[in-house]
Amino acid sequence: MVSEARKIWLNKPQRIADLVDAHEHYHVWARGTGKTEGPIARRSIKSQNAMPKGATGMVSATYMQALTRTLPPLEKAWQQYGYMPGVHYWAFQFPPKNLKIPRAIYHPRSPEHSIFWWNGHVRHLMSLDRPGLANGKTVDAIDGDEARFLNYTRYLDDIAPTNRGNREIFGHLACHHQVTFCTDMPADQSGKWILDKEKEMNRSAITQIINIQLAYNNLELEFGHPRTSQPRRQYLARKMRDYATVLNELRKGTVFYSEATSLDNIEVLGEEQFRQWKREMKPAVYERAILNKRIIQVEKGFYPQLDLDRHTYDAYDYGFIDNNIILTRQPDFAPDSRFDADVNKTKPLDIAFDCNGYFNCCTIGQEHTKEYRVLNAFYVKDEERLEELCQKVIAYYRFHPTKVLNLYYDHTFVGTDSSRVFSYADMINRAFTAKGWKVNMLYIGQQPKHDTRYRMWGAVLKEDDRRVVRVRFNKSNCAQLLIALQRAAVRQGNKGFEKDKRDESRIHTVPPEEATHFTDAFDTLYIGKFKHQVGYSMPVTDLLM
Repeated sequence: MVSEARKIWLNKPQRIADLVDAHEHYHVWARGTGKTEGPIARRSIKSQNAMPKGATGMVSATYMQALTRTLPPLEKAWQQYGYMPGVHYWAFQFPPKNLKIPRAIYHPRSPEHSIFWWNGHVRHLMSLDRPGLANGKTVDAIDGDEARFLNYTRYLDDIAPTNRGNREIFGHLACHHQVTFCTDMPADQSGKWILDKEKEMNRSAITQIINIQLAYNNLELEFGHPRTSQPRRQYLARKMRDYATVLNELRKGTVFYSEATSLDNIEVLGEEQFRQWKREMKPAVYERAILNKRIIQVEKGFYPQLDLDRHTYDAYDYGFIDNNIILTRQPDFAPDSRFDADVNKTKPLDIAFDCNGYFNCCTIGQEHTKEYRVLNAFYVKDEERLEELCQKVIAYYRFHPTKVLNLYYDHTFVGTDSSRVFSYADMINRAFTAKGWKVNMLYIGQQPKHDTRYRMWGAVLKEDDRRVVRVRFNKSNCAQLLIALQRAAVRQGNKGFEKDKRDESRIHTVPPEEATHFTDAFDTLYIGKFKHQVGYSMPVTDLLM
């Protein structure tokens, strides 16, 4: 294979990660810092080249995450480093036989979920929502992006054990069984595991590795200088071998943790990018996504029993995805309801909205055998209005065979004002019926008091009352709804507990999609669907909890 020298710019966090190159890397870096282009791409190239015929597990929370958000930037980074598709690697297909690419030690029977490197190393896509892809696998390294979305317990149970074996072949290498995880700042307790990795880092060992690696780099520069004499080169070569041996041993078993803000990549991003982000983003988003500040989750909120591990699920229809996306190698696709395995195609869709001038959202669900599933959540904001929101839902579910909609709405959706001729309920009805949907208008009247809803959600989420139907959320589709539910605070009012809705008025500091708007749409959906089970029927009195 012909080598080609390329100049690659690395920012400070990337350079430090490159110098350390420890056995385990955990990086919590903000937007635009080069997580994929830096640690994941560079460490994957090094380990894949160092372990011919070995294997790497590319780990993600969902397989769709790997296909749509992790693999595209990783391939782009490989290509920037000179590794080209069809020449140095083959995605989801075996290399041509005439190239005589070596077979991996544990060669997969089919290529659909693997990437094959030029030297026989194979990269397997593994995800928590398709545990079968990891069954029987043996890998020599693991890496993954967006690690905050991983259920860490399931990762330890289902995927981490695959990072085993082949010690007689690669055991002398520090990169053997290496682990590399990157993410942006976790927003809830489920991602706290990666922050805790900082406690496992031996700072003195990391400092020692950096110092020796810098010394090695200086020797390498002198070795390559045209004026260096041959005797001096022989001496430098011996010293470099000694340093490499020491570094290899120091790196074995070492854990490296780092954090970085977007400012660490200002040379590439430019000052104008930060000014634009500052103008366009709410301060809370800017602090988390750009400045990488740790987010404090509301501990005792309006939905205190909400547990993302317990109350969420992943549900992609991988039969459809494999046959229509992977096998046909479609690089660009827009997901729709055919990608969702949790949609009952023979049933209507339940829907409820929350609307105001600058933010409109809706939640969609269906009742299943033993639970109510919240299938999806949509929103529009700023210049987009209720009509645009309806069109988003219609477009997503255009292939749903049963075009029947159960619209649940309360007393706030029946009036009009100077800005609109039709009520919110009528506007939604008109938008869907115009596209061939039948809309069942299900008026629930006035919502129960906040204190009543607070007690109801305690029972629903604790699942210790037979009168209520348990609820589950599609984790990927309802990501923004789940953030809003976690952030919804509670306060003591004159009439008991109240949902703290002050975030709705803090439009300059709290993004509306993270305020309580979404939670009200969810309340309407569940209460409308199960008002008889929970003892609520018009006229409004209370929920019999």
